[in-house]
Amino acid sequence: METNSELQRAFFRMRLNEGIKAEMRLLNPIGLLLSRNVAHVLLLNISQEGLCFLSGLKLPVDKGYLVDFQIILSGVSLQLRGHIVWREQRDNQFEYGVAFHPPNRMQPLMIRLLNQEMLRQSPNQLKIHQLYRKLRSRST
Repeated sequence: METNSELQRAFFRMRLNEGIKAEMRLLNPIGLLLSRNVAHVLLLNISQEGLCFLSGLKLPVDKGYLVDFQIILSGVSLQLRGHIVWREQRDNQFEYGVAFHPPNRMQPLMIRLLNQEMLRQSPNQLKIHQLYRKLRSRST
């Protein structure tokens, strides 16, 4: 069953089967470090507009600061920034939703990397993607 947040999303979020470890830092609204501390978090899903992560830290849902992530997606090192837009407790950890800021800054790169990651996670789907590309190129 889809939740309200899933129904309202403009873009597909790719579930990361194994999760992706990331380093997270807290920044002030103009992008300066609030602390030198680095937290290690687990990314659960990602799209071109945001991501979801799991952490033992209880962070506020507040636009008064940014979260900065250093991740490797499909072999490419990325720095992604955003605001925490929701938080849910999961046993002794917290699951967070992040909207990227600015939202469209890295959209073309993210689409390409998400496609590569999807193919890496589901190699059996390669034929379907190749067929789709072939059909799409005929229609243009």
